[in-house]
Amino acid sequence: MGDDNDEKPPALPAGLVPPEGFEPDADGVYRATDSINAKWAARGPYVIPLSLDGHESLSFEPRQFSGWASYLSEEFDRSRAVLLLHIGPCDSGPSAPLAIREVRLMTLEPVNFPGSSLLRLIPWERIEAAVNLPSRRPVLADFIESRFPAPSEGPQLSLMEWAFRRPAEKLHEPDMRLDIPEGYRKPDAFYADVAERFLQAAAISSRPAQDLAEANDVKPTTVHRWIREAKARGLLALPGDRKPRTSDDSS
Repeated sequence: MGDDNDEKPPALPAGLVPPEGFEPDADGVYRATDSINAKWAARGPYVIPLSLDGHESLSFEPRQFSGWASYLSEEFDRSRAVLLLHIGPCDSGPSAPLAIREVRLMTLEPVNFPGSSLLRLIPWERIEAAVNLPSRRPVLADFIESRFPAPSEGPQLSLMEWAFRRPAEKLHEPDMRLDIPEGYRKPDAFYADVAERFLQAAAISSRPAQDLAEANDVKPTTVHRWIREAKARGLLALPGDRKPRTSDDSS
């Protein structure tokens, strides 16, 4: 006879069935089966360029909701190092922007300088701009867990080909020109366009507001005003703009 104290996987609520391709493990946690993992692996990684020449990029693990991406650059290539980033919501608030939640640095051979020097090469703000691009978020919804804090089992290191995938083609110079309406008050559609183009520039440039100003023949202060308004309307969100949530916020 079995011990009455033996733990059993908890039963699912009535009417709720596990997603296709998931089965409970010994702890009752539903995990992807080998067959569904193979299906995700077949689709390949999702690659985001971070430079026009494609030498700098993010490559997302194809496993659904994994959230793990590798950061590729010539500096890390020369150092024979692999940088893995876990991406997830920055907080539990509604429509929370995505942020880097965890960092893992692996060296393939002894390096000539400490790991901290490598970490200083990571373009944190450009990466977070790239993953929060409004037109990109629907695609990333299938690669990144939406819950906070996002659970992380770590990437599958047995199938690491995805971690070295770069863009198949060079990135075209993004079009920064805006259709600027007349008058001081402008519609949401304009500020949504500002958010999209600003984040496009911020993913590949250290001076996105200046780039946007030059492309539209306006002063940088004007672009900064547009950006503030886009944020105020909830059309542009970045982790650095979020105020820390307290216990009072959730009560």
